[in-house]
Amino acid sequence: MCATLRGLTGTRHTAILGPMTSNQPNTTHVTEDRSFRAFHAFMRASRSYMEGPVYESAYRAYNHAVDANHAPANGAPSNADEALDVLDGMPSYQLYGWMYRHLQRFKYRYADWGLVPKVETERETLEAELNAAAEASQKAGTLRLDPDIAYPDYYRLVDFHQHPGGVWSDDLDGVIYELGRRTTLPLHMDSNDLYRLMFSYLPQDRTYERVLDWGAGHGGMLLSWLETHPECEAHGIDISAPCLKLANKRAREQGVTLHLSQQEIGALDYPDNHFDLVMFCFMLHEIPPKPTRPALEEVYRVLKPGGLYAGIEFLPQKDHPFQNAMLLTSMWANNEPFAAASFEYPYLDVAREIGFSKAEIVPFDKLQQTQPGTLDGEDGRPPFAFWPIYMFEK
Repeated sequence: MCATLRGLTGTRHTAILGPMTSNQPNTTHVTEDRSFRAFHAFMRASRSYMEGPVYESAYRAYNHAVDANHAPANGAPSNADEALDVLDGMPSYQLYGWMYRHLQRFKYRYADWGLVPKVETERETLEAELNAAAEASQKAGTLRLDPDIAYPDYYRLVDFHQHPGGVWSDDLDGVIYELGRRTTLPLHMDSNDLYRLMFSYLPQDRTYERVLDWGAGHGGMLLSWLETHPECEAHGIDISAPCLKLANKRAREQGVTLHLSQQEIGALDYPDNHFDLVMFCFMLHEIPPKPTRPALEEVYRVLKPGGLYAGIEFLPQKDHPFQNAMLLTSMWANNEPFAAASFEYPYLDVAREIGFSKAEIVPFDKLQQTQPGTLDGEDGRPPFAFWPIYMFEK
């Protein structure tokens, strides 16, 4: 939810991401009245304005200031910090930061129509449905929850994405998180298409008998994977019990089996050489540097020889100081405190030190093609955030 899939096409509707109304049979969804939908349509339009005209205005003002005050005598900014020095006093940049921060706050907290107040009105029904499904799956052995799990301070003390209380402290946090993801995008989009695009980059000549979603959240990535790999044994871990309960409910609604487990990524309880694929989506920037290496060592341990670790992540771009400055701004504004450090972390070097035989960052061309101007400001558009695919092989 840190950025919008600008222009990403795809009109597939599933039970997960279609209109969330409680009249769908056997599904756990929030009832959306016209006022709720209108409010979030306004939120989406405001976000589009922020990421369009406001962003572009900041880009023009930045270029004007650089031309007038820096080049050629003093040299143009060469990194994000220098670009931020130029941007800091500009009204368009200040407006961008304010909107990024406060639109998200309005989205979650606004009285009556915000995500949290809305979900609260249906707490009794939603909790009962989630917990009944969780109890059934725990008895069946497909859902493992750990009531004594120790939440790391970096996870417990930060409301990532400005989600009030984090995504772990309330039974309905998974529902709020999923609803927040969907209402960020226009109604015709299925944001699971992002996963499907990523899957197309994985080697197609391999057999993926057992896969692990490393940070399964609401389960959308695993459920999308099973659309084309129904024979696969699909596992997902997350430290958030509320998210796992929702992922479990979604799997039961679709009639598929997910093996879900509440675990901390630095101490997995799977045996060695267990998975053909460990996949993730926007996980690395959520983890501070210190626990990153132990977590990657665990990934390496549970992968089979020849297995892949692959996922989508943000990445600053060399020689794009404006783009990188705006990416950092969006992260700070949206409670992503470890993003800046993650951008400096030597993932490839660490992966090779751990033992991965191959570690590379692959351009996500199929996504970038949906976002004209993403890298070089083609057609007069400013550059936007770049999301490549990290791919390590054991």
